Amino acid sequence: MKTLLVIAAFLAFNFSHAQHSTLRFTDDAINLSQKSVLVVPFESKMYLSDINKALAETNQLTSRQIVERFTTAIDQSISYAFQEKCAVSSFYGIEDSTVLQDLSYVYDNLKLEYELVSNTEEKSKAALLKAKLKKKEDDSYQRGQINNGQVITTRDTRERYIKTVISDQNMLDSMHFKFDNDYFLFVNQLDIKNDYSDMVAVQQGNFERVVRLHYTLYAKDGNILTTGISKTKFSNRQNDINLIITENFPILAHQIFEDLFPSEENQSNSKINLKKPWK
Repeated sequence: MKTLLVIAAFLAFNFSHAQHSTLRFTDDAINLSQKSVLVVPFESKMYLSDINKALAETNQLTSRQIVERFTTAIDQSISYAFQEKCAVSSFYGIEDSTVLQDLSYVYDNLKLEYELVSNTEEKSKAALLKAKLKKKEDDSYQRGQINNGQVITTRDTRERYIKTVISDQNMLDSMHFKFDNDYFLFVNQLDIKNDYSDMVAVQQGNFERVVRLHYTLYAKDGNILTTGISKTKFSNRQNDINLIITENFPILAHQIFEDLFPSEENQSNSKINLKKPWK
């Protein structure tokens, strides 16, 4: 009993330090209860980390092994978080020699785009209206350019996350035929960054790291339902990959669960519907 109380207290503390932001693309409630969801893992190139060297040295792992551990752990954490509400299909649970081909086929028929993080729950209606009237260029990503032979770059510090955009409905139809799933949960990117915003903590060598998980939910008919980012923090002194996974990945999965299975209280505070005609 004492152990359970300690674990509960630990999770409560970590949830209080966790954050997530989402953008909703439908007025209707997303009802995944008793439905089937296929989790699509991120590509290895979509793992971005400031701490890979420390992880490799501490855990005696190669970069490829680190990515594999994180990818599998995310899949398992989501499956565990969702298991009482819906059926979760996983590419890792398939004893089929064609699974890698299936994944390659999926990756070849989707693209990833940046979306600005928006804490929509905190915005007033007036602020939303004002944001809507802003010029479209305000939310665009300012890329570098060459002017008179010189490279001109613009530093854009606004936080953004990655969303999946489906380029071929046939891919969804094919995966639905094979997995018999109603929804696709794309895990788009995992990034782990050092947080240098607290200079006192940096000077003391006790700063935090931020782990972010980017995701997008699609229905089998090709409609995008929600996209977002879940994130939490852990100490820069923690390099044990097992502890990083067990202490943080369930939190990330739980945040996605809260987005897709909101409580009655959260449902009353409806999210913004952008009504973008993305497929």
